[in-house]
Amino acid sequence: MNRISLLAGGSVIVFVICVALLFATDGDRVSDGDLDSRPLMLYCAASNRAVMDKLIQDYQLEFQRRVHVQYGPSQTLLSSIAVSKTGDLFLPADDSYLKIAKQKQLVTQQFPIALMHAVVAVRKGNPLTISMFEDLLRDDVRFVQASPEMAAIGKVTQGSLTRLGRWDDIDAATIGYRTSVNEVANDIEAGSADAGIVYDAVLHTYPNLSFVEVAELKNATSQVSIGIIATTDQQEAAEHFAHYVSSSARSREHYKNYGFDVRD
Repeated sequence: MNRISLLAGGSVIVFVICVALLFATDGDRVSDGDLDSRPLMLYCAASNRAVMDKLIQDYQLEFQRRVHVQYGPSQTLLSSIAVSKTGDLFLPADDSYLKIAKQKQLVTQQFPIALMHAVVAVRKGNPLTISMFEDLLRDDVRFVQASPEMAAIGKVTQGSLTRLGRWDDIDAATIGYRTSVNEVANDIEAGSADAGIVYDAVLHTYPNLSFVEVAELKNATSQVSIGIIATTDQQEAAEHFAHYVSSSARSREHYKNYGFDVRD
């Protein structure tokens, strides 16, 4: 699995630098009309970008408080939090990363939001008639997936398929590993790949793609939750945003509209 590991080290370093620049260049002060002069900092999985952009826009309009957000692969976000000791909130694509963060005393509270399910993404119309797991192993199918060491979807996929004894098969059929679920979808949309495993909700913003459900991924589901970073010095404000994202009627509506599985 060296081809997967090679992706990880440099990405974390670049990510931490980007976060530092975000704080350095954007400043600590906002307009006088804000409820608090300091913006919140959210680390958010790339799979939630579309819905979170909308939620942050609504939140800022309603409560006049800015939220800075850094998107990326879940493992990269977790590593950045551990290294930088900055930020207020962490929203990975799978709550297993929050469990790791809690074990490392990086996160305190967490609030469940919604579910995402792993599916096989293909181009609209499914030109290669992919309908089952075995089709992904065909010589004429260019299959890509996200790195298990960096992205939640890769980690969840590897875990599910390993339990079924199918991981070695799909690993051998994979022509390339990507650092995030969005990069997998981008490859298929651009025509540089024919199929890849993504979260169903991610495809909401890819009108030229569709998905196929295969039995081997039936249990490959991720719980999306938001956690409060232990070192935050804006505890009350962080809790307010976390409650807004996890339980407000507006947030639940947005998550449903963007293809997430929101349970009552």
